[in-house]
Amino acid sequence: MSWKGTLALLILAAAALIILFNSGRSRTRSATEPLLHLHSADVTKIIIREGGGVIELNKKKGIWMAGLEALKDSDRADARLIHSLLEQATEITALDSLNPSDLKGSVSLESLDLKKPKRSITFLEERDGTSKTLALGVEGASKMQIYAKLDRGKTVYLIPSDWVQNAFRPIEQYRDRRLTSLDPNRLEEINLTKGTALQHLSLRKGDAGWNLTSPVTSRGSDKAVADWATSLVASKVDHWMPTGTDPVACGMDPSATVISMRESGSSSPVTITIGSAAGGSAQSRYVSCSDRIGICIVPGLERALQVTPSDLRSRQPKPLRLDAIDKIEIYPSELKSKEVPILVIVRKQGGDDWEITGNHPINLSAAEVSAWFEKLQSLRASAFEPATPEKLESAGLTHPTRIRFIAHLSENTAEEAAGDLVLAEYTFGTPRNGEVAYREGTASDLMVVPDSALELTRGPRVESESLRR
Repeated sequence: MSWKGTLALLILAAAALIILFNSGRSRTRSATEPLLHLHSADVTKIIIREGGGVIELNKKKGIWMAGLEALKDSDRADARLIHSLLEQATEITALDSLNPSDLKGSVSLESLDLKKPKRSITFLEERDGTSKTLALGVEGASKMQIYAKLDRGKTVYLIPSDWVQNAFRPIEQYRDRRLTSLDPNRLEEINLTKGTALQHLSLRKGDAGWNLTSPVTSRGSDKAVADWATSLVASKVDHWMPTGTDPVACGMDPSATVISMRESGSSSPVTITIGSAAGGSAQSRYVSCSDRIGICIVPGLERALQVTPSDLRSRQPKPLRLDAIDKIEIYPSELKSKEVPILVIVRKQGGDDWEITGNHPINLSAAEVSAWFEKLQSLRASAFEPATPEKLESAGLTHPTRIRFIAHLSENTAEEAAGDLVLAEYTFGTPRNGEVAYREGTASDLMVVPDSALELTRGPRVESESLRR
């Protein structure tokens, strides 16, 4: 055979392959083979078309956002819902297929609603920049089946339809129902303002935990603050108001409650504005959030809004470490002029035991001092009072009993007390009605505890009571 004949045969073979490829006859597809061949982790965009509406789901910096194609703005999406949708999409398999030669008469693209499909879903993968579009037609003869066509292919597939309801839903249902994505464990600043600046509560988180900075300066209760912040952060949106809802009509005027929360490492806080009761229910409020779009209705906020500084502050003394203390001084309430402690307890060098100094020193075991110290640290206030001059006088704190905890920082000084650092000082007043007020240092308010706490001002137990008289 001449080279011309060989070339002709090759051309004919190639033509036959092209005709076969374009004939619409699909390759045999296994019943268990996925139809879309998606890698869910690589999908960064989902486009859902239904009728004339288009919903776009975009993954940006690992966060899914949901929006309408006609609008520029988008809101944080429910990542769990999208993950479920992608997992279902990767598992879609064909129950049956119709080749182009089968699509005639009463079974055609027009009759199956696939000539100009009203619904389709497109998946775009970042890995290779490819997209896969699945057009959906009418339901099959059996329940929970639907006809579909993949991309521009001519083959029609009959596929399960149980995932369709998950995909084709209103845009509102794609929005994240969590009011905010803040992590309560990473918060380091919270401000709450009710109506005016006169009703203001501020908290800051430091190395030692939460502190109130307004309206009082006090150590916060880490558990109480965490529980309160979590109740706000974990709030769920009941439903969203229509676009363009008037904020003033929802009570979001100057009388609204505003809460700002800032996470560690963030330069700007998330601001939550809480308006009036919604739908005539005191349990639901109109709410807007600075990192969301629009106004929503959130139930169950009333308890969090009724918080007071007293609810969030610590009711126990500032934590001290006994191993950081070298000396304990106790001053009697009768002392008015000369600052001479009635009892001085010092840690013995090179050990954990202590001794009461004086003409006849008395040894104290580490266990005795530790037990007394733990009782003092476990005092719990039942109430607070402002440390005004009037309150100090009425509580008997103008000449109080004092307990001072001291650390000795230097052993090579000319003066014996030159290296002393006062770590804390507790002052106790006089008992009244079964209670006594005490103050930590120069705190702006007093803590009220049972008057049995006065027993602790006598110091750790020792065998000789005469040394404390």
